[in-house]
Amino acid sequence: MQLQQICIYPIKSTQGYFLPQAVVLSQGLNFDREFMLTEPNGKMITARKEEALFRLSAYPIPMGLQVVHQDGSMLTVHYSDFQHTTACEVWEDVFESFIANDEINRWFSEKLARDVQLRWTGLHTERRTARPPETPVAFADGYPILLTTEASLQQLQQNCPVPISMANFRPNIVVSGNEPFQEEQWKKIQIGGATFINVKPCERCVLITRDPQHHQLDKKMEPLRSLKKLNTNAQGKTIFGINLIPLNTGVIRVGDEVKILE
Repeated sequence: MQLQQICIYPIKSTQGYFLPQAVVLSQGLNFDREFMLTEPNGKMITARKEEALFRLSAYPIPMGLQVVHQDGSMLTVHYSDFQHTTACEVWEDVFESFIANDEINRWFSEKLARDVQLRWTGLHTERRTARPPETPVAFADGYPILLTTEASLQQLQQNCPVPISMANFRPNIVVSGNEPFQEEQWKKIQIGGATFINVKPCERCVLITRDPQHHQLDKKMEPLRSLKKLNTNAQGKTIFGINLIPLNTGVIRVGDEVKILE
């Protein structure tokens, strides 16, 4: 089995940025979901409801980000543009994060046509995963890294009446060479210089029905509807991919062998 694809999402729920290699940190891949747009009260904004987020792309630069909107406008964000912290919320996790200055927040507010704030975790996130509790995590939904496999996507496509791509599922790591949905049985894996544990399968939601290119939610709720018929857990939750926690820091590269340790 091989590591086929690496992708990060510097700003939560915006377009992905593909990489030939990545540094694995305790909180996930370097630069992945270190930034997030929120309501003025600190509650997260995601593409589940906010189509406009898919019109934004972000790219790491020295000491910050370059943000590009679909209309061609650009914004440079530096870490120094974040001066003070207040509470924010991701799925009822409340923790401190840095708020961008007014100029940056005005730019994002214009693009989303309402008042929003750009948040940054800081150099060290204060948030921790549900299990194990000592593991740091940035603005990801619940866990540092999401892994999916090409085999599972191919089997889903065979059962889905509309074309889909891996971009629907927004993974960090894509693996090739296994059997469909076999990844859910992996307990511990090694990729390149990093080792990971499988914390839990990833429960999927309406976000996977938003077209990565045209940005609209599928009216027939595909591929969520087909996936629910194909792969659910004991509680009836729709599953695609697995949530990983890194056990060490290291570098992973496209083409690395994927080893099943347990």
